[in-house]
Amino acid sequence: MEEDSRLVFHKERLFENIDFMNDFMERRNLNWTFIIKAFNKYSDSFITELTKSSCKSIGSDNSMHLHLIKLNNPSIETWFLNYNGEKVLSPFIDVNLTHSKDNLSKNTCLMLAIDPFRHGATYTPDLRCEKYGAYLDCENIPNMKYFDAWKKLKLPPEKTQSLGTSVSFKNLDFLMSNGINHFRLGELILTGKNIIDQTIIRGLRTDVFTSKRIISYFSITIHST
Repeated sequence: MEEDSRLVFHKERLFENIDFMNDFMERRNLNWTFIIKAFNKYSDSFITELTKSSCKSIGSDNSMHLHLIKLNNPSIETWFLNYNGEKVLSPFIDVNLTHSKDNLSKNTCLMLAIDPFRHGATYTPDLRCEKYGAYLDCENIPNMKYFDAWKKLKLPPEKTQSLGTSVSFKNLDFLMSNGINHFRLGELILTGKNIIDQTIIRGLRTDVFTSKRIISYFSITIHST
């Protein structure tokens, strides 16, 4: 998503959605990370504004944005979406989300292979990680068999299990029953709607972005993970 002069970004409305999701997740003993890949082509000043929110955890595949976030608000947990499995040494990155088993540490969120169409490491009980996750389709509801396969891994409940996305949010109760306790949310926080059927999620604002022009119909499509 690129900066668009036709759109107006309402910071305070985004912050309301973040506040709502913080409360929503806390009541269920869940954690979540705000994925900001949609803002990759936005200016540094725009990214800096995000650090003024109540968001406790922000993730991106743009390491420079994570550096900027950490410099402006060190209390925010930063997740690097390390799709290429590169070596990470930056002090500005708190969690390295990767499918690579190289250089595992307590800060690694190791992505496991439960979907044959996505990268992932094979899980073995001897792995020493505090966080595990999986890459799933961000535009289609994942097949329930993948969540069943996840449950069969029998990961310790105290581990971070990051398998929730904007697409799978509507299945939150089912995911919780399979041990999933962490969500990576992007589009849902920005649009206030379920990604698949575009139904409004009660409690979230749908007007974080508005059009400067009066038009009969307007929609925003954002692709992120």
